[in-house]
Amino acid sequence: MYPFRFRKPFENNWYYVTDPLGFQSLQEHGRLITYLIPFWYGVTWEGGLADQSDPRSLDLIRRLNLPVLAIVHNYASPEYRTLIHALLTDDALRRALVNSILNMLRRTGFAGVNIDFEFVPPEDRPYLTRFTTELYQVLKPEGFLTTISVPAQLEDNPRHPFSGAFSYPELGAVSDQVYLLAYDEHFAMPGPIASIGFVQRVLTYALSVIPRIKIRLGIPVYGYDWTEGVNIPETLSYRQAIERAREQGVAPRYDEEAQEWTYTYQVDGETHIVWFEDARSFAAKLALVRRENLRGIGVWRLGLEDSRIWALVGTL
Repeated sequence: MYPFRFRKPFENNWYYVTDPLGFQSLQEHGRLITYLIPFWYGVTWEGGLADQSDPRSLDLIRRLNLPVLAIVHNYASPEYRTLIHALLTDDALRRALVNSILNMLRRTGFAGVNIDFEFVPPEDRPYLTRFTTELYQVLKPEGFLTTISVPAQLEDNPRHPFSGAFSYPELGAVSDQVYLLAYDEHFAMPGPIASIGFVQRVLTYALSVIPRIKIRLGIPVYGYDWTEGVNIPETLSYRQAIERAREQGVAPRYDEEAQEWTYTYQVDGETHIVWFEDARSFAAKLALVRRENLRGIGVWRLGLEDSRIWALVGTL
């Protein structure tokens, strides 16, 4: 339906959270994935790792011979903001975390790690760069990949409360891969999750400061349902978004400018606005990836996708 050809090798990488939908999709499509990026290791106050891996998923991954980039994240504690600040700014804790990651990779045999730290205080920018540098220097000689997920940026703004800690050029210099999380364009208020114009602007800035060969474009495959007066939307899978439209008797509309689907409905007098991704919007982003000659993608997340997407990635 959307025939694309990429210069080999092209990486079709997917984020993974242990749940029934994700596991089912992994069973069905795991052989089409280049790297699986599972959300499995939280950081601890001592610089250790909280192992949240799933034995059943691990068994399947081994049977598929599927390389893993294990996510290390700061959501193991409800105090995730102060936790990551403490780990990055304390020399001993930072070294302990680097060693914990190295030992985890030695033990598991995973291909590498994906650093996914969120809500890092902007003032900790030099410490995040220092941590990534130290990690890269330790993992590289042993053949492990250092990769990092970074929030979308349109320009460098060290004071930005969410993305200010992430210096694209500095992190790109000390990472093997940089995953641009070019989504959640709208969250606190309704709007496209990742309009094609927004994705292009994020990518244009990134390409100006990060080597092209290192960039992996983050692509969403989910939807959001905003209730009027509520700031945090409900996350929907593609199937849930389609079924909800059917239940409410509304027809989704493809927004040609955003290259994304949307619809509105009402329940008990409250207005709901939905935006969601499908194979068509996915194909639009793949066309951008092809045009910019990127080496790969990172899709959030396995199990939420329109199943027709796999006909697309099967041609990569």
